[in-house]
Amino acid sequence: MKKILIITYYFPPSGGSGVQRWLKFVKYLPEFGWEPTVITTKDGDYPSIDRSLLEDIPKNIKIIRTKTPTFGNVFHKMNKKNSEIPYGSLESSSEDSLIKKISIWFRLNLVIPDARKIWNKYAFKAAKEELLSHKYDFIVTTGPPHSTHLVGLKLKHKFNIKWIADLRDPWTKMGYLKNVRRWKITERSDQILEQKVIKKCDLLFVAHQKILDDFGNEEKMHLLTNGFDHEDFENIQKEKEQNNFCINYFGTISLEANPISILKAVNELFDKGNKNIRLNFRGKIDHKVKQILQKEDRNDLVKFHSYTSHKKTIKKMINSSLLLLMVNNVPNNKGIIPGKIFEYIGSQIPIVAVGPKEGEVAKILEETNSGKIFTYHEIEDIKKYIESKLDN
Repeated sequence: MKKILIITYYFPPSGGSGVQRWLKFVKYLPEFGWEPTVITTKDGDYPSIDRSLLEDIPKNIKIIRTKTPTFGNVFHKMNKKNSEIPYGSLESSSEDSLIKKISIWFRLNLVIPDARKIWNKYAFKAAKEELLSHKYDFIVTTGPPHSTHLVGLKLKHKFNIKWIADLRDPWTKMGYLKNVRRWKITERSDQILEQKVIKKCDLLFVAHQKILDDFGNEEKMHLLTNGFDHEDFENIQKEKEQNNFCINYFGTISLEANPISILKAVNELFDKGNKNIRLNFRGKIDHKVKQILQKEDRNDLVKFHSYTSHKKTIKKMINSSLLLLMVNNVPNNKGIIPGKIFEYIGSQIPIVAVGPKEGEVAKILEETNSGKIFTYHEIEDIKKYIESKLDN
């Protein structure tokens, strides 16, 4: 078998969407003639913990867990002890403490490309020892955190080994970076690192079309979307929630994906007599989005739920009446493919999506006959679509 060394910050017991892609690749790569070894963190700054995901790792896969210093302890010391470490967005609000605003500014302007880079020397040391003692055909680095690609850059220089850089999300063109202030020199330094990685890697895998478009779609670049594991959906009993019609969203919601149009449509349907309709958000929701939804929720239809294990999430997904998918309302969003769309499709529950009508999500929904997409302003059409599912 060919051997592949995978370097990833997020791996079980870390939870969250960033884990699934390479967890599933590791699970199935041996079936295609590849023997993976994983170098990952031990007690890193994780968005959540999901120990049930450990069951998905084949017993014979070698996992190397390294020492993992984090900025999390520093963040907690500078802020309230129970403050959440920011994930997926680095915007500050007027409600944040001065210390929190300073710590976010520090991260944005003085820690390039991201705070997880303090793990790099431990990842590099472990990878170097592994490459000196075993022959590998490829190494893989996956980000976010994109600082992990700098480990690949260093290994490429030292060993001249074939290197795959995998971008699950954009790097310097990440959506939230458009809404924060960074020094020009910081932005430029980040872009230089990104270009070095693109130039030196042998293959570049990207999870959605937008990243490919941003980079110019060179020959070494390949679109490798996320997917779903059919085994996750086997032997799950259907049991609808208390005769309610539940529209469920799973995952993270940023301000750019504000689902207010969905709530307005749901409010109108409730006012028309559909008293059993409910809207659930399960995962990490931006606090500004929460405030907007709570203000608009005149019928008490919205419920927020904290992160649950992947197994429980799949069960909730399968027992939904309708699944909600949001594409960030930002320029050039036609190529964005939220990773959760594939598990949504795997659940075989109808999808109501909000985003560009001519984008990649629209194509996927049409090709799989899995749901329908509407723009952020088409509240009446959203209402009619949900109503058609209510009638069914």
